[in-house]
Amino acid sequence: MSLAPAPTPAGTTGPGAPARRGGQAVVAVVVTRGRSVYLPRALVCLAEQTLTPSAVVLVDTGPHDDPGIREMALRCGLAPETLTVVRAQGAPTFARAVRAGLAATETHPDQLFFLLHDDCYAQADCLSALARAIELAPSVVIAGPKQLRADLPDTLGEVGVTTSRFGRRMTGAKDGELDQGQYDQREDVLGVGSAGMLIRADAWAELGGLDPWLGPFGDGLDLSRRARLAGHRVIVVPGAVVNHEQAAYRGLRGKSGKPDPRRSFWSRRRAFVYTQLVGLPLPLVPVALVAAVVMGIGRAVWRVATKEPVLALAELWGPLRAVLHPWRIAAARRRARHTRRLRRSTLRPLQATQREVRQLRRDRRLARAD
Repeated sequence: MSLAPAPTPAGTTGPGAPARRGGQAVVAVVVTRGRSVYLPRALVCLAEQTLTPSAVVLVDTGPHDDPGIREMALRCGLAPETLTVVRAQGAPTFARAVRAGLAATETHPDQLFFLLHDDCYAQADCLSALARAIELAPSVVIAGPKQLRADLPDTLGEVGVTTSRFGRRMTGAKDGELDQGQYDQREDVLGVGSAGMLIRADAWAELGGLDPWLGPFGDGLDLSRRARLAGHRVIVVPGAVVNHEQAAYRGLRGKSGKPDPRRSFWSRRRAFVYTQLVGLPLPLVPVALVAAVVMGIGRAVWRVATKEPVLALAELWGPLRAVLHPWRIAAARRRARHTRRLRRSTLRPLQATQREVRQLRRDRRLARAD
């Protein structure tokens, strides 16, 4: 990624020039696997933003070259002078695709990067609200929107994310909870998801961007956590809203159109173990390694007993997939150590308490029983 200054004469238009707020141009990066069923709506929503991105980078990770994808994006309302289509065939993670997109366009440190999944529909003033929040608070380097479910638009997906002391990911919102503005006072959070994330370009370069091996689960939280430990602020902006299909989580990326979160279970287990091994203090890593394997076996036996053999395999394969790639974990730990300025204990006020974890478990049991 080039971070060389790219001055533009006053009054000109084109990639990297128009639509600035507070002197900061916005580069929107949309990642898709070919022309997915979600992509047109995502691009229409991007074209309708009240703050127009100065450049839009559409990254196609599909297996085949699709020359018609640019024409489709233009039909969705994107301006041809701001649109760049980048091929990143077979990019294994969202992070790799974003890196490929930014490497193919000219960027500079005073820009903002707006990251979008192809199943993420930003409401019209989403980008404007996020950019305003970063402009008003120089200490903020990452801002994330409130996520609502696309299939149930009045239902909360997440309003920022946190974890327990042992790495359990939590959104603070209950499963199926309606959005009634109850979390609209929330601001400082441990992390935000990568869908709809707005990040300063200088912070992206400082932190090394999203983890290239982590995805599609936990990449935004990991980057946010590193930003926090580097001494920066991460906030959620409830006034900025996206409707998210959660296609990866709900197992909608395959041929079957029926949602089934069990399809993504092994990926979520792998991401949980990976982030736990990256985030723990070094003396606890061997303990966590052994615990991940032992608990995986125990959980697999329980899944077999409850007649869920597919999930039993995921309980075993998810942790093993993370453990069998120690060089990735070592690289992620080096990257985090290189930018860390604060002690890990400074994150505790932003983490969930044991009482909140127990409440989450109780709510999920009640939901399943209902």
